Amino acid sequence: MRKVFFLTALLMMILTATAFAEEAPAKDAPAEETVAEEQNDEPYVYTSEDFQFTITCPIKPLAVVQNPWQEPERRGEMLVFANEGFDVQYGYMIQVNAFENDQVPDFNKGTIAAIGDYLKALKDNNGFADARLVNITKNNKGVSAITADKIDVIDPETGEVEGEFVADKQYIYTFFRTPEGRCISIQLICADLQNKQLLDVYRGSVASFKDNSKSKKSNKKDKKEKKDKKDKKDKKDKNDKKDKQDKK
Repeated sequence: MRKVFFLTALLMMILTATAFAEEAPAKDAPAEETVAEEQNDEPYVYTSEDFQFTITCPIKPLAVVQNPWQEPERRGEMLVFANEGFDVQYGYMIQVNAFENDQVPDFNKGTIAAIGDYLKALKDNNGFADARLVNITKNNKGVSAITADKIDVIDPETGEVEGEFVADKQYIYTFFRTPEGRCISIQLICADLQNKQLLDVYRGSVASFKDNSKSKKSNKKDKKEKKDKKDKKDKKDKNDKKDKQDKK
């Protein structure tokens, strides 16, 4: 059965892999790219200081793109392992605020009915061809979903089918919560979803994901950022007060 949802949502989901690729980002654009210095074929442990996570990658990323969605409400990075020009052939898209905690059932303790309804909604309303409960680790479950290759496009005003969207690629997503409580999505960008080895590597990477948001280093960084903001505010208040006194 073809999945049905609106064109705007479709473009946000299916084309997200190349959202950063239309042109090089301007200096003030939200996407930031960091090119790796060297490349080898060994597994590489990548740590994001900005988004406070660690993940084992198949190789050292060629590039790391912050906020590839170009949307301020999303938080995360794209790790690029292979590309042809601006077309990403192989990579991971990692979002650390992927879904609303109170709107998605607990994959570990939720009722069968609640989880079943959630999986059905992913397939019926969000453009996924398949969605199922999986084991992320021994003690943590999540949801694995693959995007549909053909989707009916519906006019939101009339509710009638306007046409059909045929995706040039399909993408695999894994949704899960960390023990620390963050809602994570890891998307596999891959030109060949029939490659079992790449799929196994991806599943291993998902299982290796570590949430560093509660670590001492992260807490220390958060405290420093809060202190810097407070110092800036105090300095601004002091200058504003001085300016008012000078005017008097």
